[in-house]
Amino acid sequence: MKRWFAALIGSAALIACGIVHGYWTDRWSPPVETAQAAERLSAIPLELGEWDGEVLAVKDGEAGAGVAGFIRRRYVHRKTGATVSLFLVCGRPGPVSIHTPDVCYGASGFTFSTRGQYESGSGDSMWKADAVLTKATEETRLRVYWGWSDGSSWMAADDPRVQFARRPVLHKLYVQRELSEASDASRNEPCEEFLQTLLPALRKALFTSS
Repeated sequence: MKRWFAALIGSAALIACGIVHGYWTDRWSPPVETAQAAERLSAIPLELGEWDGEVLAVKDGEAGAGVAGFIRRRYVHRKTGATVSLFLVCGRPGPVSIHTPDVCYGASGFTFSTRGQYESGSGDSMWKADAVLTKATEETRLRVYWGWSDGSSWMAADDPRVQFARRPVLHKLYVQRELSEASDASRNEPCEEFLQTLLPALRKALFTSS
């Protein structure tokens, strides 16, 4: 009798854990919050100040499992010709908080420099670092900025999985450009110029109630 009762309790606990995990990971149906967040991504303008954008394709599985929505774009500055790319995903905090650039790019052979922080001056912060991929005949160098937002400011979070664990929706943003000797000599950093225009536009498109 005791063994039967213990088995029953264990089975009930296992089923309960499975149900809770299913709801947390949206196994059966996407929640309203993440579906609405995914729909709002299309409201981000292709024209941002002096920057003109174009939509880029996202490969299958590139955004990561469990992500509700994503966009990839390239923006070019009309006057300077500076080019930056944007990759933005949204969904539950669990899937969105993982796979930082140093992990994703590192798996492709890139070596990352020590990361620093970019401060927008209006309460937003992003991690930034350079990444280098060296092959026999060529070298690819990137400058990458990344951060997360739960609907307030963008944050260079140390542990986003913990810091945003109880949020209904989380966004992750990458902004990057390819480095060259000519672009390195520029007085202004194109990614940071772009972020000064982009972040207010994201706040309006994604986080402002209509």
